[in-house]
Amino acid sequence: MPTELKTEHPYIIKNPEICGGSPVISGTRITVRLIASMVKSGSSAEDILLGYPHLTFAQIHDAISYYFDHKTEIEQEIQENTIRAIMKRANMRLVVGESGIDRLVTEEELEKLSDEEKEKTYAWDTLPEKYD
Repeated sequence: MPTELKTEHPYIIKNPEICGGSPVISGTRITVRLIASMVKSGSSAEDILLGYPHLTFAQIHDAISYYFDHKTEIEQEIQENTIRAIMKRANMRLVVGESGIDRLVTEEELEKLSDEEKEKTYAWDTLPEKYD
């Protein structure tokens, strides 16, 4: 059984069995990548706490600190986890739903779609910018 790897940040650990080994806040599945993305989009620690009230300010600030100490690593994770990158890596298509709910499908599932649904389908390289 893999053990968690402590980092130089007291609230941040890595465990291959949790979120693929991405750095997370200890005792949670909340990745540093998520916290960093929220901060980059303008959220404050207070905003993050409102969305994740089970966290503490210390945990949130430690995740932010980890991000700045490991910016290249976390930026790479952010990029690798965009919808476009996931679609490319897994050879998936995005089907735009009529009710505003989109879904990803495999090549096998794509073949089973109606012609109407296929017209509303994007590959990673044709995905509109709004999904970036």
